[in-house]
Amino acid sequence: MKYEMKKLPFVLISVKYLREVTPYFRKASIISEVGWELQRGFLSGTPPAVRSPQRADTRYLPLQLCHLARNYRYPDPEGRTLELHSPDAVHSCVLRASDPAEAVAWFNTLHSALAVLVTAALHEASRAVPDLRHIGWLLRRPRMEINMSSSESSDEMDRWQAVFMAVTDSELRFYECAPWSAEAWRCPVEAYSLIATRLVGSGKRAELPEFSVRCATVEGVVTHNLRAETHRDLAGWAKALVNGSHASVVTQRELVCRCIWKGRPTQLVIHYENGFTLLEAGTGSRTIWRYPFDKLRNSSDDGKRFLWLDFGSDVENEIELDMEICPKPIVFILHNFLSAKIHRLGLTA
Repeated sequence: MKYEMKKLPFVLISVKYLREVTPYFRKASIISEVGWELQRGFLSGTPPAVRSPQRADTRYLPLQLCHLARNYRYPDPEGRTLELHSPDAVHSCVLRASDPAEAVAWFNTLHSALAVLVTAALHEASRAVPDLRHIGWLLRRPRMEINMSSSESSDEMDRWQAVFMAVTDSELRFYECAPWSAEAWRCPVEAYSLIATRLVGSGKRAELPEFSVRCATVEGVVTHNLRAETHRDLAGWAKALVNGSHASVVTQRELVCRCIWKGRPTQLVIHYENGFTLLEAGTGSRTIWRYPFDKLRNSSDDGKRFLWLDFGSDVENEIELDMEICPKPIVFILHNFLSAKIHRLGLTA
């Protein structure tokens, strides 16, 4: 008789002490991964130092240029959640209070501290951008694309995107995150001429501090639907935008643009004090007609290239000007000229 030996499967058993496997099934501290570290200080300064020794159960969150928000990435119908997002928009910390009153108290405290830090950062950043006037975080609705279906558009418009914004003496700037260096301040993702920018009011839901800003470009009008965290924040942005556009008008004082009137090449001059003047193109620059601002009854455009100006009964028909490009920037600048003049008189635009 023959006997065959069968090979048994090889089995390896490893035994470890409990303290060595603990990290595999539970965290040593529930806040060990909370927070973010600043690799370098704002505008190449020294990162903020920790005031007391680090402990396993303690985390420190630098607040400089952080974004404090509610109902942004984490919907909270109960009003008990606060969101803190890092300046680079990479990390976040979500805090949940025991009740809405406690959440409001924490929000107000954090909001006040951040307001002080933003003012200090604005002063510091003015070294890199001397004409910087207002900065901070806002939420912006994505702009609706033409090729999106109605259901996709509705879903997209219900979302918000965080943007860091700045108002200078001449521009409205958008950044993806808080600019942390002099180079970053000079390289916004989007920038619009402030003299061709208009604040058009708050949103439909009065309980939320929403507002819209329209920016005229040679491609047309770009609308930004924005949301602040408090009505005081909204008022601050409204003041910065309106006063900024008026200041741009006073600084520039005159707009000169090429156009065609009755088939003739001409130049339209809009002057802050003198109103409208149409000049013949060329070195002679003979004046064809001139009207002050108070003669203007109405203005309109086709959004493509034609601008119409109505100066009242002393003109047979409204004046048609072929601007050869989108006339929206000219129209917006004209409106800001008028708004600035009304504001100078102490009236409400």
